[in-house]
Amino acid sequence: MKKFIEHIKTNKTPHERRSHAAKVAGVCTALVFVGWLGTLGLRFSSGNAAVATNGSKTQESRLANVINGVGQDDSQNSLEVSTSSYNGQ
Repeated sequence: MKKFIEHIKTNKTPHERRSHAAKVAGVCTALVFVGWLGTLGLRFSSGNAAVATNGSKTQESRLANVINGVGQDDSQNSLEVSTSSYNGQ
C-alpha cells in the first residue's frame, strides 16, 4: 500500500491524484450505501408479517377500525375535534 501511495505521489499530476481520490471516495460511499440498503429491511421489520391474523381480524382491519372510530371504548383515549364560531354579538 505504501508503494502504491508513493507511486501516486511521484508519478501523477495533482489533477490525476484528485481524480483518483474522487473515484476511491465514490466507490467507498457506494459500498456503504449498498450496505445500508441491505440492512434497511432488517431495521424496519418488526418480526411479524405485514398482515398478521389474530383471531378473525387482521392488523389492517383493526387499523381501519381505529381510523374510522369503530369499536372504540369510551375508557380509551380518543381524539375529539371541536370548533367554535364567534358572531360578534
